[in-house]
Amino acid sequence: MMGVVINVNKIPRKIYVSFIKLVGRFNMPWYLKRYVRHLRKYGMDIDGMPQYIAPTATFDGRDYSLIHIGDKTVIAGEVMVLTHDYSIARALEAIGEDMTLEAYFLREISIGKNCFIGARSILMPGCTIGDNCIIGAGSIVRGKIEPNSIIVGGSCEVVGNTLEWARKKQAKGEYYRNASRTH
Repeated sequence: MMGVVINVNKIPRKIYVSFIKLVGRFNMPWYLKRYVRHLRKYGMDIDGMPQYIAPTATFDGRDYSLIHIGDKTVIAGEVMVLTHDYSIARALEAIGEDMTLEAYFLREISIGKNCFIGARSILMPGCTIGDNCIIGAGSIVRGKIEPNSIIVGGSCEVVGNTLEWARKKQAKGEYYRNASRTH
């Protein structure tokens, strides 16, 4: 029996992505490989291979080339990566500017290597996250986050150093590897 060959170039993009994400819930390696290929096709700069990108993560589709993701990064569920911001339009309107044409910011977002972006975090336009950072769930990230930082919350204050935190957890053995306890 011959296999069915589907030309993915003829499938509407939205349907293709929805299919990939649906299958990803059951076969993560299959999903991740295809989803990363899809994101690269639309211009996203992905260095190496992410460890995980949740099917529910949202990337601003205005200009994928403004998004940079480092190798071995994890992007958890419902994370929003925004390269555009229409707040300037509201501010200009408030001072009486004619807003027949909307105004907006369009800025790059860079996520370093080996980062963890917690569930429901929002990465705002122009933010840069250094290597080895941990972004706590629900954080709103703006500006530059130095490498090895741990940040949490809406104000995204630095609450620790990734290297110190990792050494502490390593000493206590409070983590798992390959689904089995390390200590």
